[in-house]
Amino acid sequence: MKLKALQLTRRSSLGAIVSVALATFGASAPAWAQEFSLRMQANTGPGLTPYIALEEFTENVKAMSGGRVEVQLFPVSALFPPNEGLEAVATGIVELGLTTGGYFAGQMGPIATMESGLPGAEANPWERNAFFYEKGFINIVRDAYAEHGVHYLAPNLGSPWELVSKVPLNSAADFEGKKIRGFGIEAEWWSSLGAEPVNVGGAEIYTALATGVVDAVRWGDESQNLAQGLQEIAKYYIKPAPMPAPNNHILVNQATWDSMPADLQAIMEGAAKLASMKYLTLTALSRGPARAELEAAGMEFTTIPADEWLAMQQKVRAIWAKYGEEDERAAEAVALLQEFLKELGR
Repeated sequence: MKLKALQLTRRSSLGAIVSVALATFGASAPAWAQEFSLRMQANTGPGLTPYIALEEFTENVKAMSGGRVEVQLFPVSALFPPNEGLEAVATGIVELGLTTGGYFAGQMGPIATMESGLPGAEANPWERNAFFYEKGFINIVRDAYAEHGVHYLAPNLGSPWELVSKVPLNSAADFEGKKIRGFGIEAEWWSSLGAEPVNVGGAEIYTALATGVVDAVRWGDESQNLAQGLQEIAKYYIKPAPMPAPNNHILVNQATWDSMPADLQAIMEGAAKLASMKYLTLTALSRGPARAELEAAGMEFTTIPADEWLAMQQKVRAIWAKYGEEDERAAEAVALLQEFLKELGR
């Protein structure tokens, strides 16, 4: 039976959100005229957990604002390619976008890669959330994105990004000569292991893997890899996750953001945080059943030994530590992350 967890109702928490909004703004508040009609493109498609979370984001924004803000959601590549998300939001092709920072490293430098999450850093999304909001990483990131005409609304925290492969990857040596999907820090990491990184968009990963453009892809967790049908063309599911605490993010056109009153800005921020929680909740419910389906389809789950994995992590930590030598902002971010990891006992 196909996995049903991904089809969980998107309205499950909407009633609670509306109640909170009414309690905050007053149950007798007047009906407001619509003030903002916004377009938003996702970096995934309908039925996938990030998209479901964004559908609830649009509903929450409308409910919490009393209809003053409406967001029309478009799937990946409907209006622009994923790697052009920064320019698309900055120039007003859309007012909002769910994008991935690693695509923008060429324009923004290492801070874009660091914003997406780093291998060998945080071990789970709760640590990642603490780094953004409690340690203040979000302020560094917002300053960086503001220079490109967008407001960084919030990280969209998610489940691990994991490797699916057509060939065994049981050790660091097995990566030698393999073509692996990756960009940003991952591309540098794969190169350090002797692999060939290939930048493939999310919409093309099935075809790229099926046709041999890549030998392995790093995509999502078990439920997302199942939804992509990767078990049809790949036999091996590799653990541990190379990216255990990644995130996408929501960007807002700077002029649009600046034109919003403070109460609507607060609503947008609150709804964005709830979108992360929805995403994490859906994946927590779906990963176990998805793994069972993948195994039933013949996929073999393998784990790189701990000593091999530690050596691989040491390589990638050395890579991102050098980001601090590239510019002042990256140096600040690297120092903050190293301080945070030390606090966590790593």
